[in-house]
Amino acid sequence: MILAMVRHGQTHYNQKGIIQGRIDNPLNENGKQQAKVLGSYLKILDTTFDALCSSPLSRALETAFIIKNELSMHHSIHVIQTFVERDFHLLDGKPVEIGMPLVRQKGYSHPGYEDDEKLIKRIVNTALKLENKYKEQKVLCVAHSHVIKALMTYADPNQYQISNYMLDNGDMIYFEIKNQNVKVLKHEKMTR
Repeated sequence: MILAMVRHGQTHYNQKGIIQGRIDNPLNENGKQQAKVLGSYLKILDTTFDALCSSPLSRALETAFIIKNELSMHHSIHVIQTFVERDFHLLDGKPVEIGMPLVRQKGYSHPGYEDDEKLIKRIVNTALKLENKYKEQKVLCVAHSHVIKALMTYADPNQYQISNYMLDNGDMIYFEIKNQNVKVLKHEKMTR
């Protein structure tokens, strides 16, 4: 299975540098434009997908819907609850410059906070279940920065780390999931 994971378009919290985690913010106008640009780019490349899925949060669903329209896809959007963003717990709503130094500490833990180990386990289990459902198919999934980086970290921990890899809104990472193994194929940067 090829899994193309897209980070949702920009929200006002992204723009202002605020951790949003599971706060359900919609896209801002720039985020809607980013999704439209990505969909147009995929259309120009004549890229097709066998399935479309999304995190349940509105910023991801809205991004998926805009891309679906740009590609004239007839698939329904399969909402995958376990692709929801990391639970930052008390850090939600805090400025990135305050929260992210804590998150980047190796072994950071706090009651209610979803640590790296729990996050990676949740995301990998979800991706491997997708392989069972969409074997030998190409799936587009809109999710969140930490969700995508968790899968990247699992696939190649020597090259990628959740704490220090940058994904911009609208970026797309292609993974190959084959025989329950995960491999990063490429990183498409959509925003400049």
